[in-house]
Amino acid sequence: MARRLEGKVALITGAASGQGQAAAVVFAREGAKVAAVDINIEGLEETIQKVKAVGGEAIAIRCDVSQEEDVKNAVAETVKTFGKLTTIYSNAGIIHKNFMITVEELSLEEWEKIQSVNVRGTFLVTKYGIPELIKNGGGTIVTTASTAALVNTPGGPSYAASKGAIISFTRHVAATYARKGIRANALAPGYIKTAMTKAMEELFPDLDRVASEATPLGRGADPEEVANVALFLSSDESSYITGAVIVIDGGITIV
Repeated sequence: MARRLEGKVALITGAASGQGQAAAVVFAREGAKVAAVDINIEGLEETIQKVKAVGGEAIAIRCDVSQEEDVKNAVAETVKTFGKLTTIYSNAGIIHKNFMITVEELSLEEWEKIQSVNVRGTFLVTKYGIPELIKNGGGTIVTTASTAALVNTPGGPSYAASKGAIISFTRHVAATYARKGIRANALAPGYIKTAMTKAMEELFPDLDRVASEATPLGRGADPEEVANVALFLSSDESSYITGAVIVIDGGITIV
């Protein structure tokens, strides 16, 4: 049986850890050539080794997704190395250190920092990736939103706003570029056990217990469980899905 992303070239942001790293491995295992993009070089080196361990092919590209030249260079390096770009997984994002912070407590500086990575980064990767997708007759875009955009889960005001913006932006892209063969969908993960959530436990040691108890399935998700959904949306198996928001939350938004 052919691998699901055979012949694809995927650019994955936030690929140095967590969901992005898991996706780089899963995509490569399924046949895609992967451009692993992140600001964290050490993490990227780990990602590349994990990709090689499953027999995949990947390159590491240091990139701050909030910086236009960095993103332009990342897309150009991907195409230069692999000859094309067919698949974008815009996953890079940051959250408030104090994920319980209120609007009153939030500084303008921190508000803008979250927006610059989460929203501007998604915009820039999409903006400079779309022309390459069009050259190939179309392709797929997957963005990372959050259940924080849908319900009042922890994250903080700027984080929640940024994830809501990503959903609206993704739906706009889906509608605008559908006739050019581009499908765009957003993921809305809930409690995923990553380095980011591990850092949150420093402020709230009971996070895992409380989040797991609040989730109908009774646990947080592993990053691979999100990566598998991104894989589906990036494959031809999801050929009639665009503009969707896929919730991956163990049921937390239904209670």
